[in-house]
Amino acid sequence: EGSWAGLTIDPALPERAPLPRPDLRVRKVALGPVVVFGASNFPLAFSVAGGDTASAFAAGCPVIVKGHSAHPGTGELVARAIQRAVALCHLPEGVFSYLPASREAGTALVADHRVKAVGFTGSRPGGMALMRTAAARPEPIPVYAEMSSINPVVLFPAALAARAEALGAAFVGSLTMGAGQFCTNPGLVIAIDGPDLDTFLASASAAMGGSVAQDMLTPGIHSAYVEGVSALAGHGAVTTLARGVEPTGPYQAQGALFRTTAADFLA
Repeated sequence: EGSWAGLTIDPALPERAPLPRPDLRVRKVALGPVVVFGASNFPLAFSVAGGDTASAFAAGCPVIVKGHSAHPGTGELVARAIQRAVALCHLPEGVFSYLPASREAGTALVADHRVKAVGFTGSRPGGMALMRTAAARPEPIPVYAEMSSINPVVLFPAALAARAEALGAAFVGSLTMGAGQFCTNPGLVIAIDGPDLDTFLASASAAMGGSVAQDMLTPGIHSAYVEGVSALAGHGAVTTLARGVEPTGPYQAQGALFRTTAADFLA
């Protein structure tokens, strides 16, 4: 309706001829139902009641959340809280739905002609699969996806010269935060070889050697991590600089620090 903007609407009076001031009120029409896929590594911030759901609600769209199998209990508790909020706000019950469903059901939701957009936080293979499904529809729809979680850090020579030792320790602290499962994980460092980089690596290796193994969120995440570390450790062009403290539990991540050359990395 537009009154919230506090704009003055000029009528088409003769003295305004030939062009009265236009109606500046913005008329936004919601796209329609949005499917949100819960993220495995953030049961609250990026799942049932996370940023994607809030954004879709703010745009006036009903939301269908496809819950993640990593935290079905948490997902249902949050979904019930949203249901109560919908009732308290006297909104139509269909404004929100929660499906603790399979991957196949999620793909079917994206393919359904009544769905108009998708919110996704997760792996690159999963996100790309949903994007292909959305693009293959008779009416393609947007997929707002945050995929993967390895962020490159570039260490400039001046920064290394000033704080190489401190940066090495701080880097490992960020790398191992949350068992490395944060989407801001600085998993790749690029720097120019030299004495200052050696100082950085010595400091980072010492910090990594003392880092305690941490519980990962799911057996699947842990398995993928172990496989990835094993592949790097067995690569001929990669040198293992340090490993963290040995795990004491079944799904704990033991940190790892590797080194390779730019040429080998590009190859």
